[in-house]
Amino acid sequence: MLGEKAPESSLAEGAAAGEVMQRASVPPPRASVPPGARSLRSIDVLMQSEEAARARVFFRSLAVIMVVLEAALPILPGADWLRATTAVLAGAVLLVSLVTLYVLRHDARWTPRLMATVGIVDAVLGVGVIYYLGTFSAAAAVFTVGLYFFGLSSSRNAAIAVYVAGSGLYLGVSAGIAAGVFPDESLFSASHADSMSRWYRVLMMQLVFGMTFYLARSSRRATEAAMEGAQQMRRTLKQRDAQLTEARNELDWALRTGEGYMSGQGMGNYQIDELIGRGGMGEVYAARHLETGRRVALKLLHPNMVENQEYVQRFMREAQAAAAVPSEHVAEVYELGFTPYGGPFIAMELLDGHDLAWYLRRTPALPLETVVTMVEHAARALAAVREAGVVHRDLKPANLFLVDSLPQKWKVLDFGLSKIQGGVALTREVAVGTPQYMPPEQAQGLPVDHRADLYALAAIAYRGITGQPPFVGEDIGPLLLDVIYTQPQQPGLYTKIPVEVELVLAIALAKKPDDRFPNVESFAAALRAASTGDLDEATRSRGWQLVKLFPWGSTRRRAGRG
Repeated sequence: MLGEKAPESSLAEGAAAGEVMQRASVPPPRASVPPGARSLRSIDVLMQSEEAARARVFFRSLAVIMVVLEAALPILPGADWLRATTAVLAGAVLLVSLVTLYVLRHDARWTPRLMATVGIVDAVLGVGVIYYLGTFSAAAAVFTVGLYFFGLSSSRNAAIAVYVAGSGLYLGVSAGIAAGVFPDESLFSASHADSMSRWYRVLMMQLVFGMTFYLARSSRRATEAAMEGAQQMRRTLKQRDAQLTEARNELDWALRTGEGYMSGQGMGNYQIDELIGRGGMGEVYAARHLETGRRVALKLLHPNMVENQEYVQRFMREAQAAAAVPSEHVAEVYELGFTPYGGPFIAMELLDGHDLAWYLRRTPALPLETVVTMVEHAARALAAVREAGVVHRDLKPANLFLVDSLPQKWKVLDFGLSKIQGGVALTREVAVGTPQYMPPEQAQGLPVDHRADLYALAAIAYRGITGQPPFVGEDIGPLLLDVIYTQPQQPGLYTKIPVEVELVLAIALAKKPDDRFPNVESFAAALRAASTGDLDEATRSRGWQLVKLFPWGSTRRRAGRG
């Protein structure tokens, strides 16, 4: 029901309890990346480094073999032309190995294209060298090791290209020797063997090559599956950490719900029933209008705050703001009045269902389609909020409510921290709101407009998609520093989503309001298009520009104080 929402770390509620608010001027943090995110992000880099390290070992070994062969050729038997040709081919393999080792000084240079090129060149040269040593001799073992090495490549196409080129050329040469087309003048000749034996060797060599390549690709797939499993485990652990943090923030609230001090009492035209929510400034009860019988949610200001005009004005402002928004996606306000002890109350629509925070406590992340629909509904509400000249300023999962009645719809709740555009703000030079979903300008106590609500909605979408808020922390100070100076981690590190969705979130979560979408409707439309693969090129390009300028997970430094 309405009011079943657990408040997160709201700075405004902390201030109500006498806590110190965060001022606008805060020093920038040192550039850093959270260790958990660093582990997630480094898996691909780790695989690249492992493959490059394996390549260095292989080409060093190959170079040593070629040096030994070059040194032995002058004393080995065989036709002079064949030994000379072998020396040239072995020298070429040695040169390719040395050049490749030079390139491999930097792991990132070991690309699939380079790997395929080097593999095919070495296969061609290697078959020529083995022709002298013996196509059916133990020298073929080096060729087999090479096929296994290239078969472990991260690129399936490159690995197949090397295998087809190498084994195909080897088949052509060995079949030619078996058929008597090519003379067998090798060091370890099989010319003494009968034709059937030679063809058997041709077949077995291809079978060994095929099995070697199959084992290499199977090993690669198993490694990738293990790494993906480890990555998924880290994602799950980070999502659980986020859920635990949220649960700790909500525990006190959960323990306090049930019977309230007004439960069972009558108040004017209302019979007050059970307590369904409690916050820093007031309580929400289920109630019934005695004349009409209509069930309502009755929000009351705490009696000990009635004498404080700032709290009374804030409470009245919530009613004024919510009543000014004509939208089916905003809880309807029925009445604003005063209790017998002089405190204000708001009678509003009683909703059956649960807020987004309730769902997120039960599952780390939501399906992308669910998040997109939620954003679309919330955007309609926030568009009406903007047209009414209101800025919500405290959007968070606890303030988005999914009504169970059909058709299901999301509603925006709790305008307690809202600001009427053109009105006098009750708080100046301070950060009010919920840090995890607060835009940078609000975290610094700067003036805000509807783009602050756009950012908060994007932060909620990020939470629903990835399983954790853009920024996590139990201490408000460091959390606000992250909000102001640090980019969120790339959503794709936590879940598999289209790149276009990441680009839309990058725009909506931009630190500067002018870099964001012009309004929530544009954000919702872009997110829908991105989820179906229909994002327009202009938005895609704009997203890439922002990501290039401010990469995911990066921390920007401030040029001066502000």
